Amino acid sequence: MIIGLDVDDVLLSLMDRWLHEYNEAYDDNLQKHDINAWDTWKFTKPECGKRIYNLLRPEMYDSIEPEPSAAAFVQNIRDRGHTPRYVTACGDPKKLQLHRRFATAKWNALIRHGIAEYGELLLPGKDKSRAPVDMLIDDRAHNCTGFRNGMAVLFTQPWNEWLQDEGKYAHIERADTFTEALALIDYYDD
Repeated sequence: MIIGLDVDDVLLSLMDRWLHEYNEAYDDNLQKHDINAWDTWKFTKPECGKRIYNLLRPEMYDSIEPEPSAAAFVQNIRDRGHTPRYVTACGDPKKLQLHRRFATAKWNALIRHGIAEYGELLLPGKDKSRAPVDMLIDDRAHNCTGFRNGMAVLFTQPWNEWLQDEGKYAHIERADTFTEALALIDYYDD
């Protein structure tokens, strides 16, 4: 199978780095567990609001950390004979230079942390539900509910816990850990 792996907050800890930047800039103490919906700006101080998105910069990926065990998880996918593809949003594709800078920064972070290997593919795109993969593992509920190529695995984060009735979406499973995600890959591979 071709396994589509979301980069931000599945393989790399974007939210931790992003909130660090926000808390320093706005003298706040917002934590990852405080964000219980996709629209992060709704949890910021009023003087910040949607300006939080201005804090997202390609340079953040120079100091971003991997999610614990992300490299081992991807290696387990390879060891099972599957092909990992890294699917990620890279900003507005109409702003081509910035889009390319985000894609390059994310790819370099994946390589630096031993998650991706040269020769594998990064698939930048705004709508990951259309990714050409057999299984999608993502933390955004919208990407999973819209995915129609195969099985979607919603990787649990505080901002997607509101989606409780995965049963109404027959193609979505939830994984709280990489171990659970691997078990789902094994189950659907049979």
